[in-house]
Amino acid sequence: MVKVSENAEKLELPELPEKLEVPELPDWLDESMFVEFLQSDFKDYKAIRNFKVEPTGGKGENFTSLVVRVKIVVELNDGSEGETSYIVKLLPLTLSTRDMIASWKVFDKEKLTYGSYVPQFEQMFRDKSKEITFGPKYYEPTHAASEELIILEDLGNRSFKNVNRQLGLDVVHTKAVLDKLAQFHAASAVHYELNGPYPELYDRNLCSPEDKFQDFRDGQAKSLIKALPLYDAAYLESTLKTYTSIAPDMFQAYAPKFEGEFRCLNHGDFYCNNIMFQYDEHGDIKDTYFIDLQMSRFCSPAQDLIYILLSSVAFELKFTKFDYFVFYYHSKLVEYLKLLDYNQPLPTLSGLHMAILNHGDWVYPVISLLLPLVLIDPSEKTNMDTMMDQENEGDQLRNTMFGHKRVVQHFKQLLPWAHNRGLFVYTPKMNN
Repeated sequence: MVKVSENAEKLELPELPEKLEVPELPDWLDESMFVEFLQSDFKDYKAIRNFKVEPTGGKGENFTSLVVRVKIVVELNDGSEGETSYIVKLLPLTLSTRDMIASWKVFDKEKLTYGSYVPQFEQMFRDKSKEITFGPKYYEPTHAASEELIILEDLGNRSFKNVNRQLGLDVVHTKAVLDKLAQFHAASAVHYELNGPYPELYDRNLCSPEDKFQDFRDGQAKSLIKALPLYDAAYLESTLKTYTSIAPDMFQAYAPKFEGEFRCLNHGDFYCNNIMFQYDEHGDIKDTYFIDLQMSRFCSPAQDLIYILLSSVAFELKFTKFDYFVFYYHSKLVEYLKLLDYNQPLPTLSGLHMAILNHGDWVYPVISLLLPLVLIDPSEKTNMDTMMDQENEGDQLRNTMFGHKRVVQHFKQLLPWAHNRGLFVYTPKMNN
């Protein structure tokens, strides 16, 4: 059983304010949509007595979806009551943001991943007498909704929690995450060998027909370069100006392919907000679940490894334990590939390190966008609309991101670490 380190109490989420504003919701999100799920979850279901919609969490935690919690009190056939809740993901309310996110096809991808692939991956382990669950239960409505939505089990009902993103993952939590990630990657790789390629949806993280992020990327780069003196890294100005002027947007890029490289289905947005932990009565980690499977991509596991290790591991471990965590993940990946009878050459540790270098273009977007959002304090202004704004509030957010004391602390070590590995020199890759 996984043990929690002595400082695990620090990983509790900060308490949320008692009153959170409920956004205006679509009329079609009503009681009738949940009756079929209640009939499945409660054998003696009779009727709904109370129906309430609440926000799910703090400010600035969700970027591609409006996420709400639907709380329901039901009447049972014997007159008693039962309670449950569901997590519902909707398109954001702002029209411009809604259209952009709809064009990414992230809801289509997440429905397919939760509804088809995750159950198959879990069954593959079950067939080997190993019970594995990768995430919350997915509910597929019988009747199509008027707009995109995803309905999931509320993991809070089983006491699943996120870690405190600003403190990051300690060794115990990181190993639990990497173990589960290795299971997911192994199952997806074996599935590929048995069933053939995944749909085109999985060739990219975001499947937008056009690039609407150029101004956004330029603004991020300009703000980061301006802040370089804060990190004692002014010497990187020319390097980063050149790199950011030619490097593609990794979130929209097709996965490059290297001969003989091990490939699998990546989570695609693999950081601490999208990982939840369940603990036993002793405070030990009982299980680890993944959420938000909207950006999965079939490629080298290097993408998920770069994402999680640089964005979410505690500062004091991010560099000293990086190679160890890659080693640990590799050992688990090989273990699960063997268990699932993978019929191709097993990936080597040296090959995995080479893949991290080959896919090192993920380092810049992770550290320039994701990591600051992980480290800064919660704010209502930390949202997609503000991030896309190239003036006023957008500039204020970028200044907050790159000037935050935690960001400065991380960047003083992270920027030279990446530079010394040649990760700010762009080399064109061959796509599929």
